[in-house]
Amino acid sequence: MLSAPGAAWAQQPGDDADADMDVIIVTAQKREQTLQEVPIAVTALSAADLESARIEDTKDLQFNAPNVFLSANRNITIRGVGSQSFGGTSDTNIGILNNGVFLQSGSTFGDYFDLERIEVLRGPQGTLQGRNTTGGIVNFISQKPTDEYGGYVTLQAESFNGIRATAALNIPISEQFSQRFAGNFIKRDGYTKNFFDGERIDGRDQYTVRSSTRFDNGTTSADLVLTYFNEDSNRANAVKSLCLPDPATGCSTDGVDTQFPLNTFPLDNFLLGGITRPGTFVDNPPDLRSVVIDINPVQDNDDFLATFELNHDFGDFLLTSVTGYREGNSRSIRDFDQGYRPNAFNPGTFGARTVADDGNGNGVLTYQLFDQPTDIFVTTTDYRTAQTAAGFREQFSQEVRLASDLDGRFDFLIGGFYLDADGGGSVNTYLPAAAVVALTTSGAVESYAVFGEVYVDLTDELEFIGGLRYSDDKKSISTANGLFALPAPNVAEESFDGITGRAVLSWSPDVAWSEDANFYASFSRGYKSGGFNPGNAVNPTFEDEVIDAYELGAKMILSDGAVQLNTAAFYYDYQDLIVGNIVGTLATNVNIPSSEVYGFELEGVYAPGNGLRFEGALGLLNAQIKSPFQSSDAARGGAFFEIRGNDLPNSPDVTLKLAAEYEYEVGDQWRLTPRVDYYTQSSFFSREFNTPSDEVESWDQLDLQLAIDNDNMPWDVTLFVKNVLDEDSITFLETNSNLVGSFKSAFLLDPRIFGAALHVDF
Repeated sequence: MLSAPGAAWAQQPGDDADADMDVIIVTAQKREQTLQEVPIAVTALSAADLESARIEDTKDLQFNAPNVFLSANRNITIRGVGSQSFGGTSDTNIGILNNGVFLQSGSTFGDYFDLERIEVLRGPQGTLQGRNTTGGIVNFISQKPTDEYGGYVTLQAESFNGIRATAALNIPISEQFSQRFAGNFIKRDGYTKNFFDGERIDGRDQYTVRSSTRFDNGTTSADLVLTYFNEDSNRANAVKSLCLPDPATGCSTDGVDTQFPLNTFPLDNFLLGGITRPGTFVDNPPDLRSVVIDINPVQDNDDFLATFELNHDFGDFLLTSVTGYREGNSRSIRDFDQGYRPNAFNPGTFGARTVADDGNGNGVLTYQLFDQPTDIFVTTTDYRTAQTAAGFREQFSQEVRLASDLDGRFDFLIGGFYLDADGGGSVNTYLPAAAVVALTTSGAVESYAVFGEVYVDLTDELEFIGGLRYSDDKKSISTANGLFALPAPNVAEESFDGITGRAVLSWSPDVAWSEDANFYASFSRGYKSGGFNPGNAVNPTFEDEVIDAYELGAKMILSDGAVQLNTAAFYYDYQDLIVGNIVGTLATNVNIPSSEVYGFELEGVYAPGNGLRFEGALGLLNAQIKSPFQSSDAARGGAFFEIRGNDLPNSPDVTLKLAAEYEYEVGDQWRLTPRVDYYTQSSFFSREFNTPSDEVESWDQLDLQLAIDNDNMPWDVTLFVKNVLDEDSITFLETNSNLVGSFKSAFLLDPRIFGAALHVDF
């Protein structure tokens, strides 16, 4: 068969592969295949790719795959499809998998380290990949233990007093058992200077440890991976506020500036009528990496994940079981108004409230500021706000698959999936009114699915793949509001279900001009279940969204193995797109009936020999709302606006990556490998309203490095500079609650970082 599952289980790179061209084995179809065989748009990054391009986290990952974009430093968007919704039971559009286990809340457990590969699948994954996703998946596969003793240590020193350390140790226990330990540690100062107290914020102090145990007797294999992540940082993903003041709304939608919003917050008048003075904000520094805030951020996280994969080969059938368990907690503190307002209160009597005078004509208030971990009160002349958040997550998942390896032209794969996930938390907003706006939410998701695919060789060169999946999602939510009474009921339950799948024709002709050609045409449907708007009595629920995707692709190896070229053209019929806004303290998610996405992608590698290697990835995208739709914009007083014809959020028209490296010998066995990586993307909008204040300008990223190694030495050194031009690149402009004037929070890429890394094998 062209790509029978059994034939691919033990597949290795062919002997005729060019020495300078990577042959990567992927599991995008739940069976081991070379990247070029898979009739799906996949970017696969091997351990060597991750090292050579210095892909250390998700911000770096977006530079290395077309039409893949990281918004708000946490949400991945693929081909214009990404999570725009809010709420405890809202699903992700992009599935995050760790060793094949679907993560309900999408964490990637800190920075990347000791990975075998990362697979980025673009397009709806409606059959095989964990839960249903409409945009794609990212699967992180950790290094497996081997039967050889050894390991490595990497120490990296970088700017901002940064230290990174990674280590791994592989221990063969017996002929059938092996063990691997790995760990990663990061500590650095913050990139942002707070002129209120002179401290640097947005620093990191985190570590991850991993244990991998493998059993393999040739017929049965089992892999148990345990991962624990801990963080205690003064990190805030977005620390810079931007606002073009507007007397009606606080911040204008006509653009952004570094000015603070006017003192027109609704809660000022509602809770502090007449008490607050206008124009009390201290100037917001124009530098995007400088702030004046009176509450420094806090970020505490711990996360544990266990994955267990069991495979048993019956000869004609392979039985696979994938089990996952996860639990974690998080706590954060941030400055709610992202500014400093000294002497903000008028002394006097205001109705039933009397505000004391400090003797200088300034009002003095006593109120709760935040809980850390016990309640903290302040007596102050300053307007100080804080917001604390605490959350928990727990999930169990089980997937079972049976794949055939039959003689003849037909094979199949069938399976079932179960997920039980709980999560929730509380958000407390502290305001100078002896009142706390508190929202507590807990939600649960129970998901069942059955799925299957058939693989039929119509001819020796033409294969048909057909798959179906039925998903049933049961969701429940409970909400409580500590300031404003919620309309009953505040507990809700709902069920969502859908049938999805794919159909693919894959043609692999034997042609003289390509050593390995694969042309495919596919249709796939992806589904994202609906959910709840916590505490929102007007719009308590929202519906499913569905994407029907059509794709034509080609994968080729050319020029005697020196060129690898993959292309894809796609069209999406996007139905009931889910988007959300924060109105006050409540999430409001709605469905936009119809949108349209189409585009083109090209990925290429050229390795002509003599140590030269060139890489490129181009993404072209058009993503627009097609149906008439009136949407309420909280940033403009809740008024409704027609958004037909607007671009989907976080959808740059163009993304482009170019890279080149040259490995050459110097002296006795010494090698130097300089490398340059360049990435650029066009402008885009961060919200579906496409106002001038939603537009994020285009930006570039230029990275340089020089690797030094010797065949006779167990170590190598890399000197590097990331973001050479020190650009303040914005990845997202988040519109905050209208309670604080709807100012924008700017999410930034890292500034210029330079350093050196020492890697030692043993």
